[in-house]
Amino acid sequence: MDKETAIAVVKHIDSLIEAANEALYVVNNQASVEVRQRFQQVLGTAIAEIDLELLEPIYKRFPELRPPDLEEIRSD
Repeated sequence: MDKETAIAVVKHIDSLIEAANEALYVVNNQASVEVRQRFQQVLGTAIAEIDLELLEPIYKRFPELRPPDLEEIRSD
C-alpha cells in the first residue's frame, strides 16, 4: 500500500469509527441495559479488531499517520 492509499484508508476508517461511536451514543441514551451492553460489546470488539488488524499495520509502515495521542499497540 502506498502512502496516498494509506491516507485515504485511515480517513475512511476514522469515519467508520466515528459513526460507530455515534450509534453507541444513541443506544446509551435510549436503549435498555441489555441492548446497551450488547452494542458496547460488539462495537468495542469490532473497533479493537479494526485498530489492531487494519490501522496498526498502516501506522507501523507510515508512522507519521499515527495520531500524536495514540500509542503504538505492541504484541509482546
